[in-house]
Amino acid sequence: MNPNPTTTERLNDWIERQPVSSPPVDISVVVPAYNEERRLPPTLIDIIDFFERKGCRYEVLVVDDGSTDNTAEVVRKFERVRSEVRLIQLPKNQGKGHAVRLGVLNSRGSRILFVDADGATPIAEFDRLQAALDAGSQIAIGSRALASRDTKVATSLHRKVLGRVFNRCVNVILLPSIADTQCGFKMFSREAALFLFRRQTSDRFSFDVELLFLAHKVGLPIAEVPINWTNVPGSKVNLVLDALLMFRDVFRFRVLHRNVSREQFEEFERSFAAGGQQPAAAERP
Repeated sequence: MNPNPTTTERLNDWIERQPVSSPPVDISVVVPAYNEERRLPPTLIDIIDFFERKGCRYEVLVVDDGSTDNTAEVVRKFERVRSEVRLIQLPKNQGKGHAVRLGVLNSRGSRILFVDADGATPIAEFDRLQAALDAGSQIAIGSRALASRDTKVATSLHRKVLGRVFNRCVNVILLPSIADTQCGFKMFSREAALFLFRRQTSDRFSFDVELLFLAHKVGLPIAEVPINWTNVPGSKVNLVLDALLMFRDVFRFRVLHRNVSREQFEEFERSFAAGGQQPAAAERP
């Protein structure tokens, strides 16, 4: 363990060791949001209506990543009418990876899904990922790159080309078998999520690659699932600057996580099984 933990690390560790006093949750949906007052409401409405129809126990955690618009107030309106909706508000912008990690580590669900605020992936695609986890995978990721007769991907040519180039580099350097690492629609078992997100270091858009690389290193089964996806205008990704930073991070992850092993996950599994939903905290590198 870190001999000099930060205040945030101490708080997270303490919270995770407390007994759960609230009702159990089947699925936690984490939605990172930065200046999303316009695109977020339809996405939240769709998510809430979808899980209400299913009749399952759910929660929606919206992490406002230091927005300068009315994103937080929009979420508070949902909070007033749905106790399942929770707002986590950051005082300044930290990055998508940071926001997703914070949401996951504050979630209560036995399964955890993170989705983009723009609703590019219809929430009904949840059923495809759920089926993959039911079949034995610990992680199920939506894919825009896998061909399927019953799914459709609508995007621009330049985004498709840049995505394929980046993913090819990831395949060569880190992950040989994932066709689309960057789709913002991924589901985890709680066990896998806690193990991976506690080790995540990237605060920006490369966090997906880091999580999948960690999962690959410890042998967690990952299912890549074709989904419907439509590009929604208003992306916060800078296709030049963020792409360069992501290429840099691909090499950084290989060095940073060189000592992560299957044995570490097996030790975590034992701790998780002994402690139920509140396993002992794991160290970050």
